[in-house]
Amino acid sequence: MKYQGIRYNEDMVTSVDTLRIFERLRGAELSDRAAKEIAEVFREIVEDRLTTKTDLEMAKSELKKDIEIVKSELKKDLEMAKSELKAEIETSKSELQFKIEKSKSETLKWIFLFWAGQLFAMFAMFKAFFK
Repeated sequence: MKYQGIRYNEDMVTSVDTLRIFERLRGAELSDRAAKEIAEVFREIVEDRLTTKTDLEMAKSELKKDIEIVKSELKKDLEMAKSELKAEIETSKSELQFKIEKSKSETLKWIFLFWAGQLFAMFAMFKAFFK
């Protein structure tokens, strides 16, 4: 609901026309002094609650500072997580290399035993065949 005596700009109060309020109150048979006082009180209340461009600029500035703080904290957290992840990758890599080497030596051991067994079996077959 919009009231006479108040100027709006895109549904936002921009100023209070105290003269128009004064005239309306005087038309309602209030004394000049009472009408003037009520109009002034109304103007003070409305203007105290108005957000000014300076208020918006200050809020914008504070928000920018807060955003920069959050940004720097996020960068620090990201760097810490990155370094922790690199350390975990290096640990996993070392463990995996150790397991691969162990598996390789285990495989070579079994291959040697297999071939030694094959040679022994062939030697035994030749010996039995040429006897």
